[in-house]
Amino acid sequence: MKKVLSVVAMVVLSGAAFAQKPPDAPAQGSPTPATEWVKAGSGPDLGEAAAGEVIYFRYCAACHGRTMKGDGPVAPGLIKKPIDLTGLTKKNGGIFPYDKVAAQIDGRESTRTHGTPDMPVWGEIFAITTGTDAPNAAAAVKRITHYVWSLQTKTAPNAAK
Repeated sequence: MKKVLSVVAMVVLSGAAFAQKPPDAPAQGSPTPATEWVKAGSGPDLGEAAAGEVIYFRYCAACHGRTMKGDGPVAPGLIKKPIDLTGLTKKNGGIFPYDKVAAQIDGRESTRTHGTPDMPVWGEIFAITTGTDAPNAAAAVKRITHYVWSLQTKTAPNAAK
């Protein structure tokens, strides 16, 4: 339990550092990473994704990194390196596993990717903090999930087959 609390403390403190300066916004008029998916009729809600970016940098980037590649400043202290969140769609046959990602973020589904349950149960933490700027924990999880979805590596339509 002490180890989990230490990791949560490191994540929160590191997350505060990331929250200070999010990545530069794209130039006015340039498309966001998910624009083609939204035009195709399936893809993340870009409004939710924009709100999720702030939450991601506060709570997730310490482990998963600014680019979601699993290279955050806390990652070396974990038993197993956090996964590259940009390849979830590719690993899932071209379909973003929305429900699974949301369940892992909020703690409904346990992940052993970390070797031990080093990843905090964010659903519980979001319920007792105001740091998400979301009306409730479910909205915070939804926003992060849409943000992760919006930055998936593009896959060719035939690559999923």
